[in-house]
Amino acid sequence: MSSPSFRLLQLPQVVLRELLNILDLNELFIFSLCSRRANRYVKVYYNRFLKWKMCVVGCGSRPVFRFKKQGTTDTIVVIKKSSELQGTENVTIGGHTVPFVKTLRSCELLWDNRRVGFKIVFDYICELFSLVPHSFMIAPPLLWLLQIANNIVTYVAVTPIVSKGPYYRDLPLSEEECLEALTAKINSPYFEFNCDFPEDFSYNGSFGNHDYIYITDGLWTTVENLVSIGETCTDVFIRESKLTCTDINSFLKIWLNQKANALRSLVIKCENINEDVIFNGLEDKMITVEGKMVYEKKIDSLEFPPGLKVLCRKDGMIAAAAIHPIGLCICIWTDIGSIRENETGTWKLLPINNPPNP
Repeated sequence: MSSPSFRLLQLPQVVLRELLNILDLNELFIFSLCSRRANRYVKVYYNRFLKWKMCVVGCGSRPVFRFKKQGTTDTIVVIKKSSELQGTENVTIGGHTVPFVKTLRSCELLWDNRRVGFKIVFDYICELFSLVPHSFMIAPPLLWLLQIANNIVTYVAVTPIVSKGPYYRDLPLSEEECLEALTAKINSPYFEFNCDFPEDFSYNGSFGNHDYIYITDGLWTTVENLVSIGETCTDVFIRESKLTCTDINSFLKIWLNQKANALRSLVIKCENINEDVIFNGLEDKMITVEGKMVYEKKIDSLEFPPGLKVLCRKDGMIAAAAIHPIGLCICIWTDIGSIRENETGTWKLLPINNPPNP
């Protein structure tokens, strides 16, 4: 009498490898939980050439692991509290036996302590698929995920947006939540604050190390904040601010004293931009560059018009200012020889036009 079971692990390894290559990541994850031997086979035969990117989404009450490839997104694991579902079976992951539920689109693991559960599942998936996570999208009450994202994730965003019917709405952060996110000192290459800050919010601390930092609501930023950001961040984009040309002038004077040395570009909304105010008292530190200047960023490039006067620091660093579509743009080169003249940039900037004399 034949057995009703299919002995998958007894297949020839060549056949097993081909079979595992046609399974999606959700199926591979579930298969890996069946036994140590199954886990080992997934690690050996998983097709790494598929180039899936792992994204952790923490914009609701439950952390979710998603994988993206060529416009396709698969949700493979959702971390829930163990009281949320019934009718489960148990699996062992990371030495812990926890309830497990298979749904149509994903599988759900249930933990009494989601922080502990998330870290265990996170480490398990990274090891299983030999993946470094690509992005974290995080919102309250899951800001604690920032601690796990630090130093290992390419892109981190604090994005408090939740679904409400067919629409989306912004959720404002409290002062405590803003401070929690800022003091996490995330060191990912790309970091975004896509959230509103409370009115009269202030912050006097330092910032993480970022190649690019984007702040949607920068109405709270001060000159001191710009200096602090410039100590550890390369490209800075602040979409809203209350900073004036006088503030920018103060910042440039601080920069001339060899502060904010990590900064290479600053794009910031600034009202009533006036070149005379921005460079007031700095005229003797300026030289003219006859050709176009192009600042190359990882995501685009900025083209400055020819004939601009630029600031020249004692150590040879050069700073130029021009008009970007959303406001003022300041770019910095290490020396006059590193300026890429007469090339074409993605964004063509305009010279700053002074208001007419009354």
